[in-house]
Amino acid sequence: MPTAPAAEPVPSVPSPLIRAFPTAPPPDGLPAERESTAPAATGPASPGGDAARTAAPAVEDDADAARRAARAPGRREQRYQETRARIVDAAADLFADRGFDAVSVVEIAKRAGVVEKTVFNHFPMKEGLVFDADPPMREALLDAVRKRPSGESVSAAAGSFVVAAVGLLGAPEAAEGVARMARVIRGSRTLQVREREILGELTDSLAGLIAEETRAWPGQVEPWLAAHAVLGLYASLLELARDRVLAGVTGPELSGELRRQGRRGLALLQFGLAGYAKRR
Repeated sequence: MPTAPAAEPVPSVPSPLIRAFPTAPPPDGLPAERESTAPAATGPASPGGDAARTAAPAVEDDADAARRAARAPGRREQRYQETRARIVDAAADLFADRGFDAVSVVEIAKRAGVVEKTVFNHFPMKEGLVFDADPPMREALLDAVRKRPSGESVSAAAGSFVVAAVGLLGAPEAAEGVARMARVIRGSRTLQVREREILGELTDSLAGLIAEETRAWPGQVEPWLAAHAVLGLYASLLELARDRVLAGVTGPELSGELRRQGRRGLALLQFGLAGYAKRR
């Protein structure tokens, strides 16, 4: 049986699929806006000189206003992100205490200090408070496939990425977040369904990339088979990580177990798919 290539660590969020939970607290306040210290423009006396000199500061004010307007999008974005972080943190605490299904959006809004409409403006679906609409893993996974070296199969590139990414869940700093999210997701049928939908969307994205690269004809089975195999490995390792963290296993012990199990799964994929979709 061919051996799988060693998985290299890749940068990732604490979970490649689920939102990092809870988020970091927002910065304290907004930076104070600097007042303009430019002196008023002066000039030689002229007919209507007083009026001209009076108009000069107005020109400065217009310039200041333009500069403030140019800075405004940055401040608006900062306020937007701060509000979003407060909402996610409030939801994290409530879901951890009482479960996803038992918490209303009204309660989340109240805890975050906003109105219900603001929550929906940020998260049109309640499930969005738990799962990223576009998981960070998606582009990273596709990028790993696009950038694989000549001679490497899709299953090797994507599978190695998955093993390395899930291995990061064993880090001690990730343990609390993984455990909290495992309890929240496993306590809600709604979240379990949504998680399967997201896994399906990731599978579709990977299969589409493989089909495009191999110029597969519509309905050709190989791209979908390869994509399902890789995401099946990911789902299996994610559930293993949750089981072990809830059992109190974290740190190097968990990371080692996830990587060992991942390499075994990857070797199995390689044995069946070693010759498929090699880069020419």
